[in-house]
Amino acid sequence: MSDIPMNATARPSLLAPAPTSRSAGHVDERLTWLDVETRDADDAAGIQRGWMPIEYDQIDAGAFSGRFRQLGFQDMLVAAERQNRTVLKQQYFPSEYCTVSLIRSVSGQGRCGLDALTPGSIGYMPGDKDYEVLLPPSEIVFFRIEQERLLSAADTLGYALPGAGRQMLFLTDLDSSGIDDMAETLMSIQRSDAAAPFAQVDHAYLNKVMLDRIVGMLVDSTARSARMPWINAHRVTRSAQALIDSQSDEPVTVMTLCEALGVSRTLLQRSFLQIYGVSPLAYLRARRLNGARRALKAARGTDATVAAIAMHWGFFHFARFSQDYFQQFGEFPSATLGRGVRPKRDVRAEPKRG
Repeated sequence: MSDIPMNATARPSLLAPAPTSRSAGHVDERLTWLDVETRDADDAAGIQRGWMPIEYDQIDAGAFSGRFRQLGFQDMLVAAERQNRTVLKQQYFPSEYCTVSLIRSVSGQGRCGLDALTPGSIGYMPGDKDYEVLLPPSEIVFFRIEQERLLSAADTLGYALPGAGRQMLFLTDLDSSGIDDMAETLMSIQRSDAAAPFAQVDHAYLNKVMLDRIVGMLVDSTARSARMPWINAHRVTRSAQALIDSQSDEPVTVMTLCEALGVSRTLLQRSFLQIYGVSPLAYLRARRLNGARRALKAARGTDATVAAIAMHWGFFHFARFSQDYFQQFGEFPSATLGRGVRPKRDVRAEPKRG
């Protein structure tokens, strides 16, 4: 990561002492944190020049104000960027990387190439290409991913990206809440009580969960085609069950099932809908809730936290996790973690009063 421009205001991470150099990032063997406020469009571009050539030109008049947040771990980078002025971006993505972007909000007419940018739209931008982006005042989230990893994951899930993954793609009317919640949790976690627990989370698994959700969001998972033979659906779900049961202490993703069973996401979807009446994603979510409950009960009396256990089991929106947990089990996760067994009072041993 390149140094942060001199007039950028950096916010130090809770995971390390305040930086003594111009860099606002904290790097350990696995994590890179960054949270920078900017007062110039070129400063906002300079933050990203560590991994790609990029230029920003401010188009409209007025003082510039922006913020750039970033978390890097394993081979993935998650970033959230907002600015109050219209900028024209000229950027080149290296061949080894691609990005998947979520337009959280945009005020005015924006575009990437010839594609319009609208609130809630999702953009897939492959590597080894130049991009021109006109970005009005907006807030965006993007994930930088190794190109081959994403293409391999898409192939595992049975999803063919246009142009063999070398063609830019903008989609609307997708449910992006899963990756939006995940990104926001990761962006804010460095200044929350969950910062220390996050350091203990298996980042390789977290990396895989993120990739699974990003690619899964691009896949048409409705699976409304004709029913498949019952015996075939039963074989798929039984094999999936065996794999899930063999990893009872670790959450399993849809991508893991597709990869291990050698089936597409569509086939897996049809099988679960036919046998269980729910999607594999919904089924795995229920299993993850149960796994989290067992972990919370086992962690009583230790320094484990609800946040760490929730993240381990793939839950990143803590308030929603708490609500879903209560709906599933009739109590909040904090109650499960903190509830002890009170000894029964032996009234016969108590002296009589009066």
